[in-house]
Amino acid sequence: MILRKGSLFVELSPPGEYYQATRFDWAGVFRRIEGNGCIYADEWFDHYNPLTHDAVCGPSEEFVTVSFDHVGVGELFVKPGVGLLRRPDVAPYDWFRLYEIADHGKWTVSQAPSKAVFRQELGGWYIYEKQIVLTSSSSFSIVHRLQWLNAMSLQGWSYNHNFFTFNNAPVGPMRTVDFPFQPAGHWREPYPNVGFSARGIRFTAPVEKGRSVYSGDVCNQLGDTPYSVCIAEDDCRVYIDSPGEKVSRYVFWANSRVACVEPYVSVFLNQGQVKSWRIDYRL
Repeated sequence: MILRKGSLFVELSPPGEYYQATRFDWAGVFRRIEGNGCIYADEWFDHYNPLTHDAVCGPSEEFVTVSFDHVGVGELFVKPGVGLLRRPDVAPYDWFRLYEIADHGKWTVSQAPSKAVFRQELGGWYIYEKQIVLTSSSSFSIVHRLQWLNAMSLQGWSYNHNFFTFNNAPVGPMRTVDFPFQPAGHWREPYPNVGFSARGIRFTAPVEKGRSVYSGDVCNQLGDTPYSVCIAEDDCRVYIDSPGEKVSRYVFWANSRVACVEPYVSVFLNQGQVKSWRIDYRL
């Protein structure tokens, strides 16, 4: 599926055609983003396998719910954007594990030159719609609407992993991450090549191939944490905002190919309630 508006080119994949694993949302799977003379997103991994948990590109979203903890072995738990999955054993939920999909729900897809709409209906559970809309020759939005139908409340988070490749440049001192606040957080281990700055996150040396860096609790210690960040490599920049949303925390993960800022937004819905939100990207 190809969307175009001026010089902006976005390639998307229909649900289940490219990505078939059970971690990320199947709606609006990005394959490639080009514009302003820059390839912002394409494949960042060395070997493609549709069943690999992170075989996704560009803005890739996941719903993290707590329903897994309340079902027994062999019973079903829900992941919006994927469907009903089966718990195979007593092991805790593993984001990197491939689970059996018991029910995909009903998917419908429609497309216009600069807009694609993905809709998933999972009977008795939810109706989920995601729109990818090119709003100008250098911007696009991801528009969501999740209607919860089940008597059991939905509790958890939605986040976007943001796998941007910036002309396949290696992650190093030219890759910058800026927030509208001074970030704080804890690193998984001491890293000699990355740290927090007054404006964001900076690298002092390239990330070695086969290595990664991680912080799971990036936030603004002085107040609310806005959903606003800029990821850049030299002259290629991506500004990401979600109007009206507050972030419970950011996760930051990087390897030699991508430096990913993951904003987590709380999702709590009772039966019949609807959550609508939008993420804006400026290139």
